[in-house]
Amino acid sequence: MTLEPNDRLLAQRHLDGQLDAAAAAAFAARLRTEPELARAVAEAQAQRDLLRAAAGPGRRASPRFAAGVVAAARALPTRLQLQQADAVAAAVRTCRRVLLAAAAVAAVGALWHAGLLGGSAPATLQASAGDVDQAIRQLDERIQSGAVPPPAGERGR
Repeated sequence: MTLEPNDRLLAQRHLDGQLDAAAAAAFAARLRTEPELARAVAEAQAQRDLLRAAAGPGRRASPRFAAGVVAAARALPTRLQLQQADAVAAAVRTCRRVLLAAAAVAAVGALWHAGLLGGSAPATLQASAGDVDQAIRQLDERIQSGAVPPPAGERGR
């Protein structure tokens, strides 16, 4: 059986001497009838005695120490400042990721444009026979119309 939080509070108040006479008498009666409650009070008293013995006589924090602790606590950032710092850090991480992705895409594009990526292109240019005949006819028509001078070897014919 575990003690209820209210019983623990009553035990602490009993040890501190904060119960009025009626409450102290009622609690003392409970201690005589409830061995688990009496055991919990005895353990709490033993812990208090150990702490007092460890502190020793004259071992108190100086007023400067307490003031230093308070000043250090006041110098800590507020919850809002911490949340804002977290939001800024998340935005910076996102921007870095976007910039790295953009740089990677730009590098791949530059390599593709330089011909270092992608399938191997044939080294020769090929056209179908019909495309070649059509290009020759168009060139002949332009030469005959005078828009393009004939090659140097055919000028005398």
